[in-house]
Amino acid sequence: MVQESVQPLANDEQLDLMQQLGRVGYWEYDPARHSFMLPPPSLQLLASMLGTSPHTAPLLRELMSDAERHRFRNALEQAVSRRLNLNLELQLTNLHGDHGTILVKGRPIERDGVLRFAGIFRDITAEKAVEAEREAVLSQLHALVGGLPVGVTVFDEDLRLLFWNDHIYDILGLPQGAVYKFVRFEELIRYPAERGEYGPGDPAELVRERADRARRFEAHRFERAARDGRTLRVDGYPFHFGGRVSGFVTTYTDITEQKHSASQIEHQHQVLKTLIDNFPAGISLFDNQLRLVTHNPLFRSLLDFPDSLLDRPLVRFEDLAEFNLARGEYGTGEPHEIMEGLMARVRDPQHHHMERTRPDGRVLEIIGAPIPGGGFVTIYSDITERKHAEERIRNLALQDPLTHLPNRISLNDLIEQALQRTLEHGECFALLFLDLDGFKQVNDSCGHDAGDELLQRVAERLKRTVRETDTVARLGGDEFVVLLRDIESSERAQQVAADIIAQITAPFAVRGTELRIGTSIGIALHPGHGDSRESLLRAADEAMYQAKAAGKRTWRMAGATP
Repeated sequence: MVQESVQPLANDEQLDLMQQLGRVGYWEYDPARHSFMLPPPSLQLLASMLGTSPHTAPLLRELMSDAERHRFRNALEQAVSRRLNLNLELQLTNLHGDHGTILVKGRPIERDGVLRFAGIFRDITAEKAVEAEREAVLSQLHALVGGLPVGVTVFDEDLRLLFWNDHIYDILGLPQGAVYKFVRFEELIRYPAERGEYGPGDPAELVRERADRARRFEAHRFERAARDGRTLRVDGYPFHFGGRVSGFVTTYTDITEQKHSASQIEHQHQVLKTLIDNFPAGISLFDNQLRLVTHNPLFRSLLDFPDSLLDRPLVRFEDLAEFNLARGEYGTGEPHEIMEGLMARVRDPQHHHMERTRPDGRVLEIIGAPIPGGGFVTIYSDITERKHAEERIRNLALQDPLTHLPNRISLNDLIEQALQRTLEHGECFALLFLDLDGFKQVNDSCGHDAGDELLQRVAERLKRTVRETDTVARLGGDEFVVLLRDIESSERAQQVAADIIAQITAPFAVRGTELRIGTSIGIALHPGHGDSRESLLRAADEAMYQAKAAGKRTWRMAGATP
């Protein structure tokens, strides 16, 4: 059975940076002792994935089913015995019953002639969810493709064939064995190229040119001669998922006899409408007179347009813009100027990609492109959850998970901003470096849970002691830093330090127990005690140790004689 323990395995600052910026954990395995070890920063990352305190996080094996645990053990043993790299996805279930997936990678290493195994892990739950959702959308599109009366191929973002219908064999003259799932785009177009359907020239060069154009994922329409003299019309439409290009759909229509037939044109409109209606995003199409030609149900729902507006015989772009302007979709400003700017842009449409936050808080990704001959098409996706997820990830990278105070990375940025304000406006500031006195005894006697709660109470008192314009940050453990902005004198910093000592010295009520601790504080002023972030933090840290040496529960100014 693989055992787990906590040991210092690498530089803490490097591991902390790995956790905060890369969201990647580190592990090692000792084959001789059959022990599986994670450093504290990696345990903290695992705990954040599970939604628990790093001190109460269960062992990794407790989060796996028997089958997953057996699969992981076998893979690890084989990798160790054969000295192979490890690359494995594992299914986990957290304490709340939620399922997740982590990617585990590793490779053998030697230290002083002793074989060990080391690697990383990261949370890919969200990626797997997006992948599953994408497969569901593709399955729906697959069902649609089978019933269309034209030849259809759907390629993914790597130009691999996802699905197709039987019409392409006759229309494109492809042998049955040539068409299969994930066949490369280049392999399929090689057949018409070698038959001369792409014109004169080296077939390999013609294939390469068309593959390069396909990788641009641009909407296109053209006609070409088929192998037996028939005329084919080829229509290509890129599709997006999760805010990025996920491939393209191509339709092949034999228009030899019906090329000038109105019924055939109407038929193709219906094919396009079917594709648009089932597209996993909102779509609108305006002609060169800025009249709405077609749209799909998602366009109505994402932009909340009423039926009374869209079901008119004639809908102009200006009608929709005026409706949006009246309900505040375009923000503040002079209405006449906003409308003039909108109309000027749509009269000369260009490729554009933007995000817009609606008044109800939803965020839309908007991608537009002009259409040859006039008009433009626009695609709208609902990306609100993705934006919220990005914001949560950003907050995790800049925030201490226990106290919700700014962490070391965030503090560094704030100090750099304060230095810049000094250069621009002459603003002075101070750093107070705090280390709690007696905190280790609380952890040892009352347990880590009580220690965590005490740290949260300390954070609350520190925030109440300083101004809203000041910053309280936690560096880790029981170390805190207070950034005092725009101070007029050193006496102000000394008074705040004295107030903090009084606040922290007062007893804390934690889990029905009265706890008493103190704090030692070092003070560094800018510009007096340093002209860079590193020098100021070092000066405040050294002053804090002088306060410790002076008997604790006191403060010392940087540069003062001990």
